[in-house]
Amino acid sequence: MNFPNNQSENNANARRNSAGIRHSFEMMGHLNRGDTIIAVSSPPGQSTRGLIRVSGPRAIEFLQEQTNHIANVNSSSDVLPQRVALRCELSFLNLPCIAYYFPTPHSYTGDDTIELQVPGHPALLEAVISHAIDFGIRLAEPGEYTFRSFTAGKIDLTQAEGIAATIAATSDSQLRAAELLKNGKLGSFSHKMVDTVATQLALVEAGIDFVDQEDVVPIEPFELNENLAEIQNDLSQLISRSRSWGSIEALPRVVLVGEPSVGKSTLFNALLGKERAVISALPGTTRDILAEPLRLTNHQQQQIEVMLIDIAGLGYTKAAIDKQAQIAAQQAIDQADLIVHILDATQDSHDEIEPPAHIPVLKVFNKIDAGQYKKNKHDFGISAQTGCGLEELKSHITQLIGSRGISLASDMLALQPRHEHALNKALSHVKQTRDILTMQSDQHGISDIEIVAGSLREALDELAAIGGEMTPDDVIGKVFANFCVGK
Repeated sequence: MNFPNNQSENNANARRNSAGIRHSFEMMGHLNRGDTIIAVSSPPGQSTRGLIRVSGPRAIEFLQEQTNHIANVNSSSDVLPQRVALRCELSFLNLPCIAYYFPTPHSYTGDDTIELQVPGHPALLEAVISHAIDFGIRLAEPGEYTFRSFTAGKIDLTQAEGIAATIAATSDSQLRAAELLKNGKLGSFSHKMVDTVATQLALVEAGIDFVDQEDVVPIEPFELNENLAEIQNDLSQLISRSRSWGSIEALPRVVLVGEPSVGKSTLFNALLGKERAVISALPGTTRDILAEPLRLTNHQQQQIEVMLIDIAGLGYTKAAIDKQAQIAAQQAIDQADLIVHILDATQDSHDEIEPPAHIPVLKVFNKIDAGQYKKNKHDFGISAQTGCGLEELKSHITQLIGSRGISLASDMLALQPRHEHALNKALSHVKQTRDILTMQSDQHGISDIEIVAGSLREALDELAAIGGEMTPDDVIGKVFANFCVGK
């Protein structure tokens, strides 16, 4: 099965179908594409530079009015920076600014768009926004820039979901999955399937609409069945070669467990290669649950990702806050995919833990560099302080996690719940249609032609909903509700 991955082809498909999605304006009722909108698009807080995005029919007018600068307006897609002095609400200041002009239809939104790079102090950014509002420009709603891109046919709904997922990603595997969505891999497939199913439906409906015309020959049951078999195979392959979005949101959990001061936090930092946890010789330093994605390399030399978790040291305590930490630690243990039980190699006796029976435990002796460690042939020793044995520990963790680790090199699509639902429903309708046709394989013409056409329409509706060609407004609303202002 071939998936179209050419971005220009995907954009052409999206533009071709844009007329069918313009009803989506009703979903965001008060929003008007005739408005010019503005928002800060850089992260909150102070920085060297802040980014302000202005999009709409008055974007150029705003730039020229506020800078006394005649923008180099042309229809070219080339974007050249222009250095200007920008007036703002703080009238005693003219802000040094780099302005980028993106003419319609080459901009992200499809409208004339100006991006202003100005000094990144929050007060200055707010002053520019206030000045623009006085000029008659409206503050953008969350996700409105991407919504405009969607309704302009520049991206489909799956690509919008990929953009939202990129913003929300908390791990490299989530970023990879979001990138595949954003690049239009799923959208291209759904557009292809919509065209293919629509063609078969048209052949079937010809037998209904033109039944009295001798020159119109409706498709035979066996031929339609063969065509639908290819569609069924393509859908089945995509579903089987994909994974659920939940599988990348929940990375395998590797929990570091041990008594206070055995070196859990030191090991946590050493495995991550950065100072994430506070380290102290005092027992009980770690009270919160610390979690960070950790990259490992499996036996196939592929990068995989797990969630490394540092919990409070286990032990009896009377302090209320420590009791809460113990409860949280136990919950982390119960939810673990692998427990790394860290023991102090300088001590002769150690407390045992009793994790749930289904969770594997890797017992590790830390502080073997202390000089008091007497190695047992069954022991696995490391020094979190010096790094001795850490590569072997990573290898052991990778082996025990096995296939549950999320591969960062995988091109496997991650399907969000609505994608899975639509694909499975479409597949079910195609199978149902084939079952009807199989019973009629020895007949001339399709006897239950209205039922067959209705089933194909159901499949078509499900597939069209994936890319946003025919999607209920409440679904579109949920997609764009995940965006922040400025995106």
